[in-house]
Amino acid sequence: MIDNLMYKIIFPVFVFILGLPHFSKGQNTVSPYSVFGPGEIQSRGFSVNTGMGDAGIALKSGNYINNLNPASYTGMDSLRILSEFGIAGKAYSLGTSDETQNGFTGNLNHIGLGFRYTNWLAGSFGVVPFSTINYNILKKNYVQGTTSEYYSNYAGSGGISQFYFGNAVRVGKYLSLGMNMSFMFGTLMQEENVIGTSLVPTLLINRNDYLRSLYFDFGLQYSFKTDQNEFSIGLTFAPSQDLKSKHYLTVYDNSNSIIEEQESKGYYLTVPNIAGIGVAMEKPEKYKIALDYNFQDWSEVEYPTQNGDFVDLHRVALGAEFMPWKFSVMNPTYKNWTYRFGVNYTRSYLKLGGASIDKKSMTLGVGIPLPGHISNINFSLTGGWSGTKANNLVEEKFILMNVGFSLNELAFIRRKFD
Repeated sequence: MIDNLMYKIIFPVFVFILGLPHFSKGQNTVSPYSVFGPGEIQSRGFSVNTGMGDAGIALKSGNYINNLNPASYTGMDSLRILSEFGIAGKAYSLGTSDETQNGFTGNLNHIGLGFRYTNWLAGSFGVVPFSTINYNILKKNYVQGTTSEYYSNYAGSGGISQFYFGNAVRVGKYLSLGMNMSFMFGTLMQEENVIGTSLVPTLLINRNDYLRSLYFDFGLQYSFKTDQNEFSIGLTFAPSQDLKSKHYLTVYDNSNSIIEEQESKGYYLTVPNIAGIGVAMEKPEKYKIALDYNFQDWSEVEYPTQNGDFVDLHRVALGAEFMPWKFSVMNPTYKNWTYRFGVNYTRSYLKLGGASIDKKSMTLGVGIPLPGHISNINFSLTGGWSGTKANNLVEEKFILMNVGFSLNELAFIRRKFD
């Protein structure tokens, strides 16, 4: 029994360790808007939440981990170890009023493990993306005091990931409180290639930020039952936090010789106050409906080179999960599946040329049970668009494909001997 238990704990941890290096390389974005701030902010939800349009602040963890709210962990089965991992791929089309660029990108998306310590205490740890950077921009500049033109090509990559460790405690019958402590890590890289002219020298400028910092977020869930349904409300909050990083600037001339180096340490990156509220209604083994609102106070954030670009972020997500037929081994396979749907609207923290950079998406998902009816493979397709072609800006149309595994293993069972 002990050997079997150790295997069920060690195997997910082994997968977790193997996947950890992939997170520091960035995730699924190709947006030129990721040049701003910490990059494109990502949803931290696992595959079930993704299939519901990234909604679920008020939903408890059950046979999957809901890491949108750390207070949800108390909903996990006390006899099981839950593990989550997923991959995502994006087909995209970037368009301006003059040209279009198509492509595909993909990566490991999340890894997590969760379990109950006692009847009233539970926890989870894992790695999720916080922000991602991936852009290539050609910009026309002018020599100061003249009408002479020159061009700079900006290429960026990297992102910020979160290794989180969270715990939740049940207080009484209806209330749960939770907290995640995260270690933020990642590299934000920008390469500027100045295309020289008779007035401007050819230069290669590398700007790298190496981020290592702690981050905290908190959650609450309150639920109650009626004769047929369960209702719940969830709250999340992360206070504004300065993230510690090392900043390196290196300038090369056209012979690739270093002509300038700078190194600085400090709290260069800032994450604003982030708050969320969600409500949900659930009928066990039948359906779940969740509605979330998320607010991020970016208008109060100042970055050294981007002051004035930021506005408050607002996100609304509505998701649903349905099980139209009662599970039975005699059913056709599709009658044992879980069906999901979600819509999501985000007004991002950027306003450029008077235009808000909005993101709208719709998701269809399905959960397919593995033998035993506890573990699942979760598929989802999200179609949407963000940005605009107005004012010489860029619009992105995309289809995001997500495949996640919610694995549940019986672990904490005591044998009885006569």
